[in-house]
Amino acid sequence: MSGWLGWIDIEENPDFDGCGVYRVRLVDSKGFPIEIPRFLDNDKDGILQISRSENIKKGINFFRGAIEGKKYANAEGKRLYLIKKHTNFPEMHKNYRVQYSIMKWADKREARIEQERLLKWYIKRYGEAPPVNNYFTEKYIDWESLNDDMCPNL
Repeated sequence: MSGWLGWIDIEENPDFDGCGVYRVRLVDSKGFPIEIPRFLDNDKDGILQISRSENIKKGINFFRGAIEGKKYANAEGKRLYLIKKHTNFPEMHKNYRVQYSIMKWADKREARIEQERLLKWYIKRYGEAPPVNNYFTEKYIDWESLNDDMCPNL
């Protein structure tokens, strides 16, 4: 694992097509995160999604296409598109931008484990999954393995 790479505007293609975890956030026109109210606390980092892909470049491209209204199979991107289209989101967040950051992993198993870990921490901190994450089923998560001293920087 190499740690998180810097934040990149969603319009830019990743220069990495390997396996990894990525997170997507909402920022204002100056690049500052837009705070998102959550069940237990406000997410000051503006995280919209925590996901993984066997090919980060394809995963980001599918997400971007879906939020633009293209008929991609990325459920999280489709959810953000529907929110933008059918709610007061554009009026609430004028001049917003969407950014992503990636963390490279050697294989899909490691990426899946890291995504689970990050989602567990997000839910523990905020009481729910990030707003456009498709779902988060408990049957695959070992909640007992969550130690308070291992909280990641999302």
